[in-house]
Amino acid sequence: MTSVRAFVGIGGLLVAMIAPAALLGGCTMQSVSAGGGMTQPAPRARLTTGVTSYASVTDQRLVSPEAENWLMYRRTYDGWGYSPLDQITSGNVKDLVPVWSFSTGVAEGHQAPPIVNNGVMFVSTPQNQVLALDARSGELLWRYKRELPDDLFQLHPTNRGVGLYEDKVYLATLDAHVVALDAKTGKVVWDQTVEDYKKGYYMTLAPLVARGKVMIGVSGGELGIRGFVQALDARSGGAGERRQQRDRQEWGDQQARAEGQLGSGEMGHGEAERVTSEP
Repeated sequence: MTSVRAFVGIGGLLVAMIAPAALLGGCTMQSVSAGGGMTQPAPRARLTTGVTSYASVTDQRLVSPEAENWLMYRRTYDGWGYSPLDQITSGNVKDLVPVWSFSTGVAEGHQAPPIVNNGVMFVSTPQNQVLALDARSGELLWRYKRELPDDLFQLHPTNRGVGLYEDKVYLATLDAHVVALDAKTGKVVWDQTVEDYKKGYYMTLAPLVARGKVMIGVSGGELGIRGFVQALDARSGGAGERRQQRDRQEWGDQQARAEGQLGSGEMGHGEAERVTSEP
């Protein structure tokens, strides 16, 4: 029987919790101290070994993930953030005890949920690191650390998670790139520039992957940029369609047309501005 764990982030510390064996039908706990207190830190890989066995993340699995897996930011496309696992309940959650902890080494606030695929857990951190951990033991399997530009101006250096597809892990970066990593080794497969960070663009969101496309959106409105969403090819990183954010005047034009204040052949101020300013 497989034991069920809950993963909790506390600052830069990741803690794995498990219910006592009596609640899990005789399952044994790993490395729990006799007094039930905090365990020793998770073992660190002396030389990170990578992932020896990895289950490909298919379109079908993203649509209908197995109960024990959490393959995207909110687990499913409907965004419920709900787990069907039922061994940990409101009645026994008070009995959870720590089994391992892992310090990411980053002091900023962590906002990324652990993404889990058949026992391999991916966690992204502020300043664009990605950690692959053994979810059972907390052992570090590999670490990716992005080298960010020295002149990068950061207001929000956090990251909100990674996306998975086939054998790759996708990270949206603070310098406005999307990086695809090999899920087994953490090595860069491709690195695609989305925009120029020097203009104020940056990204903190978790990429959304569907039907072979990696969808991202930019941040930086506080620095005067105009937001957009874009799709990239999951296998090659090739740039696809980009949808630009409409400004307030364009929305006003659309409402005026709906209310009959603009004729079908007339162009509002915001629409004319967009046409003349975009290729």
